[in-house]
Amino acid sequence: MAAIESIEKKSVAGFAEQAYLNYSMYVILDRALPHLEDGLKPVQRRIIYAMSELGLSVQSKPKKSSRTVGDVLGKFHPHSDVACYEAMVLLAQPFSYRYPLIEGQGNWGSRDDPKSFAAMRYTEAKLSKYAALYLQELGQGTVNWNPNFDGTMDEPAVLPARLPMVLLNGTTGIAVGMATDIPPHNLTEVTQACIHLLDNPNATLADICQFVKGPDFPTEAEIVTPPAEIRTMYQTGNGSIKMRARIVNEKDTLVVTAVPYQSSGAKILEQIGQQMQAKKLAMIADLRDESDEKHPVRLVIIPKSKTYDKQALISHLYATTDLERSYRVNLNMIGLNGRPQVKSLDVILREWLEFRFQTVTKRLQFRLGKVRDRLHILEGLMVAYLNIDEVIRIIRTEEDPHAVFMKRYKLSDIQASAILDIKLRHLAKIEEQQIRGEQDTLKEEQDALEKTLGSKARMNTLVKKELESDMKQYGDARCSPIVSRAPAEAVVLQEPVSQEPVTIVLSQKGWIRAAKGWEVLGATLNYRTGDEFLMQVQAHTHQTACLFDSTGRCYNVPIAKMPSARGLGEPVTAFCTPQADAYFISALVPEENSLWLVSSTAGYGFLVKAEELQAKNKSGKA
Repeated sequence: MAAIESIEKKSVAGFAEQAYLNYSMYVILDRALPHLEDGLKPVQRRIIYAMSELGLSVQSKPKKSSRTVGDVLGKFHPHSDVACYEAMVLLAQPFSYRYPLIEGQGNWGSRDDPKSFAAMRYTEAKLSKYAALYLQELGQGTVNWNPNFDGTMDEPAVLPARLPMVLLNGTTGIAVGMATDIPPHNLTEVTQACIHLLDNPNATLADICQFVKGPDFPTEAEIVTPPAEIRTMYQTGNGSIKMRARIVNEKDTLVVTAVPYQSSGAKILEQIGQQMQAKKLAMIADLRDESDEKHPVRLVIIPKSKTYDKQALISHLYATTDLERSYRVNLNMIGLNGRPQVKSLDVILREWLEFRFQTVTKRLQFRLGKVRDRLHILEGLMVAYLNIDEVIRIIRTEEDPHAVFMKRYKLSDIQASAILDIKLRHLAKIEEQQIRGEQDTLKEEQDALEKTLGSKARMNTLVKKELESDMKQYGDARCSPIVSRAPAEAVVLQEPVSQEPVTIVLSQKGWIRAAKGWEVLGATLNYRTGDEFLMQVQAHTHQTACLFDSTGRCYNVPIAKMPSARGLGEPVTAFCTPQADAYFISALVPEENSLWLVSSTAGYGFLVKAEELQAKNKSGKA
């Protein structure tokens, strides 16, 4: 009975609600969303930390990726090795990350197929130079440490990022009930904005946007989103960014030299090829992919003629293929308060600067503690120097020299241990000048640290100098230019028609055809049984013929679409839809700005201009 009473009772609804809440909070806080402090998800942070523990710095030799993945899974991240390796690959792809954190050797995927990377047993990796921005201050008391999943070792809660990496590399993630889409930014621009905030704490978002023009993707494709929309996006934390491929004209051939972020050149050529097969891009003769190591992106579009509308074609390609793409922006991240929130750009930078001040303060306090500890030990060593003979005698004769030192010379436990730890060969090297020189140097450093920690202005100056130093060392020029362009528009593109002379031949039964040249005699051509020649008109292939039926309606048929005179032709009804009892009686080809006299069998008529004979649809014009 007692065992039954100890069982906890919950309703199914209550249990399910609590279980789902716990799961969703785990996904939000420990899997999908980045932290504002270092811009990393847990798996990314563990990969970088594990590689640093393996000694895979930028100066070292790379090691097999399977070694890194094994360490990450066995020590910090007990999940799928495939997912862990994919996260590692993403950190190493220069076309995916603006500032790659891993330097890989082997097949790490391509721009056309990012998931075509080799298995982890084949590739090798080490940390890139940008990883130093995370690890440089890690062992200096700057971050909190948490036990790993089995409690056998500790791992950093966040990494002490020296720059706002949450913006520099960006990230995407889908949690439960929320998602994040942070685009990458330029290191120099973001750092300049941070320095401006340090100099002008009351700076507005408009002031910050003078430095941060917009996202900066690892591609030279153009950002065509208007600056006003970009500013609104930074203000609300939500919006979209539109990118266009860079297309240049080389000897009447269109060449794509840069594609939008995460776009595939092979897929773009496939999209254009599908439209060519559907005869929507009849003016394109051929497509070639000439991409190589020297030209990572070079897609060649070869037209059939030099007379095509170049701008219309480019606009159509932007509107109908991945040569233009839009990217969702959602600046959602876990802030300093540990809660997910969509933040504006100025809030992100201010919160990160607050984190940076906390990190620098911890680093200085950690160093100050080390300096004080060393000065304390040096005081004990000075006592040993001044009483070197007595110290040696105590060590040789006393059973517990440690206790004797503490009692006789009023030394601390640490000082007494430091004296006993001195090697015998170093006793002769203990000199007053050396000890006092080190004491003077450390006291100067102690005074400087205490002054900096006690002055907000000095801290501000220190943080600013470090930002400037990192910007000088790691900064680069913008990769994705921001330009103003007209909106792309899908249009009906027709193949340019050459101006060749033809003769239009119309039969009594309403069959029509076009013969090359003007020397053709329509009466000498062959006709279907029961049909015969009615009339012929001289024209050119680029013109449009006007056909009249017995009801007085006019129809337009492009001459270029008419069948050849080698056959018996096609019925005019294939190009228009006259009334059931109507039959065709005449044809003409009006020149521009010409006047025509139209009359009926009853003797009534009128003058009509050529442009008034243009019918907008297949049913003709009265």
